Amino acid sequence: MKKGYFLPGVICMMAVFTLLNGCNDSPEFVSIVLVRIEIVSTPGKIVYRMGEVIDLTGLAVINIYSDDSKEQTEDYTVIGDTFTAGVFPVIVSAKSDASKTASFDITVSNELMHTGLPVIYIETENAAPITSKETYVNMNLTIVSDNADHCIVKTGFTDRIRGRGNSTWSYPKKPYRINFRQDTPLFGLTEARNWVLLANYKDSTLITNTIAFELGRRFGFPFTNHYIHVELVLNGQYQGSYVLTEHSRVGKGRVDIDPYNGYMVELDVYFDEDPKFRTPNLNLPVMILSPDLGVDINASGYEFVIKSLNDFDAALSALNFPDNNYAELIDIDNFVDFIMINEIVGNGELGHPKSTFLYRDAGEKIKMGPLWDFDWAFGLGGSTSVNVSTAAYRYLGGWIFSRFFNDPEFVSKYKNRWNDRYSHIVSISVFIDEMYNQLSVSQSLNSRRWYAVDYKYEIDKLKTWWNNRIVYLNKSINN
Repeated sequence: MKKGYFLPGVICMMAVFTLLNGCNDSPEFVSIVLVRIEIVSTPGKIVYRMGEVIDLTGLAVINIYSDDSKEQTEDYTVIGDTFTAGVFPVIVSAKSDASKTASFDITVSNELMHTGLPVIYIETENAAPITSKETYVNMNLTIVSDNADHCIVKTGFTDRIRGRGNSTWSYPKKPYRINFRQDTPLFGLTEARNWVLLANYKDSTLITNTIAFELGRRFGFPFTNHYIHVELVLNGQYQGSYVLTEHSRVGKGRVDIDPYNGYMVELDVYFDEDPKFRTPNLNLPVMILSPDLGVDINASGYEFVIKSLNDFDAALSALNFPDNNYAELIDIDNFVDFIMINEIVGNGELGHPKSTFLYRDAGEKIKMGPLWDFDWAFGLGGSTSVNVSTAAYRYLGGWIFSRFFNDPEFVSKYKNRWNDRYSHIVSISVFIDEMYNQLSVSQSLNSRRWYAVDYKYEIDKLKTWWNNRIVYLNKSINN
């Protein structure tokens, strides 16, 4: 880019004057500045499917200066995306002076580019924003899939959607809960009214929850969630790569227990949903999910839940533990699997505890599950990238769950279960490769929407963490 020059005629005249008069004065410098930029040729491609990368082939830009001179330039920045349906300007600005801009329009369709994943299109009534975890917004929903059996169209704004999550709701990419008016089967799963869309915003690999669920399936852990990776478009705007899964609740295809004579609770330090109570010794923050008898913890019908968990609390905290009746209250094999899966993935949420579920069916013992919330596992620790150095440590879920390792019988069962499932655990490394291949295009689109990610690098870090962790745990557990 030219910034200024000496006027040739002036230079010659002043040079002659200098020779004749011996003048040492320098000639005057005339400053030429950039006045504006113009687009003289727009790109050949100006119509896009949602999510496609803008193609600048054919774009020609010129700089225009204060002396009316012009020159073609490639010294510019382009700002624009294809994440929203409609007609939008793409802004071209000079790198030397960002205030000098020009633009051309592109048209973006409501159809998302193909990533290999199903697409969920959600349209809220009157394009209402989803701003609450409590208040639902009416919606229409369409699923487009390569598998015709999974395609679905729900119109009439009779179904609903709202936000969900605790800390995850504060992130830019939002998680959602879907509520259908009637039980609805999605992707061949058991029909239900409630479904969850996990955003995985803090997980650059997009698969930490997926791996944990897959481990649960390989362990045969009861009521383990399915994982369906999908793309989400909300009100004509691409939201990113999500996981659709079951909502953790009592019901057919979920935690399938007696809804009246059994119970399901969540242990969570947020302690923000009624009915709720704390156990007397361990101070466990218990929120009752089922039975649903209203928000008053003193309501008739909750007594058996409170007594059962207070008995559990007393047995676990007793000075004579484990030489007491604690094994009569819980399903030890279930607790072994639950703690092992959480230890394998290094789930930091368990130590609070947060998002920790347990249930008891009528006439049976207390069991843990379903598995849930692994945003602080796999060495993530709140970051978007795995901390490989966290692979070599024993994490047993804080004081409450580590207490079981004071029982030699529990330790023996734990060791035997590890060795029994070892080949299924080790081969998760192959599963990670499979998910990488499945999600590469989706993750690339998601990272352009939210923050840049080198996907191969992140997956390689995850595999390194995983392989190191399995070596470490195998040695530690079998020691």
